[in-house]
Amino acid sequence: MELKKCKYCGEPIIAKRQDAVFCSNTCKARHWEEKKQSNDPLPIEKPLEKKDLTSQLRGLLNGTTDNDGNITPEQTQQDFLKTIVPTYKELRAPLEAEIRRLIDVRMQSVQGIEELKKELKTILNQNGNKLVWGMAGAGAVIGNLSSENKTQGTLVSGLLGLLSGTIIKAITTNIREKDKRTKAENIVKEINRKITELDTLDKKILNQKEKIQKIPRLSHKEILVPLSPDSKPQSGEPSTANVKPAPRLQTDVSDVSLTDKNAQKIINSQELKKMYFRVLDFRDKWNDFFGFPSVNFHCIIHGMPGEGKSTFAIRFAKYLAENIGKVVYISGEEGFTKTLRDKFMNNDSLSEYLDIADLRTSDDIIKNIPPEVYNFIFIDSLDNMRINADKMKKIRERYKNSTLITISQSTKDGKIRGSQELVHDCDISVIVENGIAKTNKNRFKEKGMVFEIF
Repeated sequence: MELKKCKYCGEPIIAKRQDAVFCSNTCKARHWEEKKQSNDPLPIEKPLEKKDLTSQLRGLLNGTTDNDGNITPEQTQQDFLKTIVPTYKELRAPLEAEIRRLIDVRMQSVQGIEELKKELKTILNQNGNKLVWGMAGAGAVIGNLSSENKTQGTLVSGLLGLLSGTIIKAITTNIREKDKRTKAENIVKEINRKITELDTLDKKILNQKEKIQKIPRLSHKEILVPLSPDSKPQSGEPSTANVKPAPRLQTDVSDVSLTDKNAQKIINSQELKKMYFRVLDFRDKWNDFFGFPSVNFHCIIHGMPGEGKSTFAIRFAKYLAENIGKVVYISGEEGFTKTLRDKFMNNDSLSEYLDIADLRTSDDIIKNIPPEVYNFIFIDSLDNMRINADKMKKIRERYKNSTLITISQSTKDGKIRGSQELVHDCDISVIVENGIAKTNKNRFKEKGMVFEIF
């Protein structure tokens, strides 16, 4: 005989009356407390200005439906490219650094030209007469030493020395002049080369200065820019390419050839194949595990205590914040405590795009987290915050343009604690056991994919 299950937690009811619907007084009290809270009217809020939450996503692709009904990136269509547009100061810094480098190279070239000019002047001012007469005197000495008659030898030796000196003068002068001319020509060529180099450096410096003048003075840190292939920035150039209109992401109702008033609600099956959907650009191990999810999917992470649920969720939050969009991690179990801080620091999960909230109930979430602000909302955990399937539906409806990643506890048989309706409604279900995450449901990729946490 199958045992009745608790209306609140779903556990079997043992040693209770036959008409009992709760396994304990605690579950009974929690059930009626939540029912009372759900009947309380929600606070009236001022209408928010409408905006497209996906416009702040930094990792977005067009997607189409394949033959199996899975959403996959469309390679032949114009993709949304993740384009970071830095601030004016960040764009200007590398250009100014290049200008300083070019100026240093120019100064070295100028210094080299001055040294070559001095060397050329020295060569051109050299006088060969001293060397020539020195050679003639040397010839006279040689002639004198070679003569046997002193008186005759003096005259002959003088003539011989003069003749020898004249011959040496002619030969030496010819050699030195040729060497001087060759040296001078080489120096002049080097000077001309360096002057050409100076002209090139001046043009490069001017080009960098013109780039600085063209930089827009951006007031924001980053934007999502749908670029066409021919407008992609070149390597090393600032991302200031002209932005072209975004591609059509979904079939327009004008494409549907129906005359009925509800034409936008009905399309031909062939048109379904042509429809495009926005998908998140997951990469590497996250793509291997999740595939390409839609922009507002719901993921449930569940497991027994101490198996690695929060560690996996925190690392996932860091990846989404750094690569895709803005994230808020709601800690309903630990709040702003040392243990939570240690978890984030030990997993290197601090990011300027990742916020943390200390909220303890679903009403706290609704009151403090406005819609159309965060692309990804983590709720840790549903059990501690007493969020059942009905409350989860309200949260999903309020944050319909955001992705929800929720954390729950598992029963001993590996099922999510509480109503199984949560699993039926979600897009991805991940179970964590012994530091290993595994998908047991995924609408964007085959299930059974494994992710090693620790």
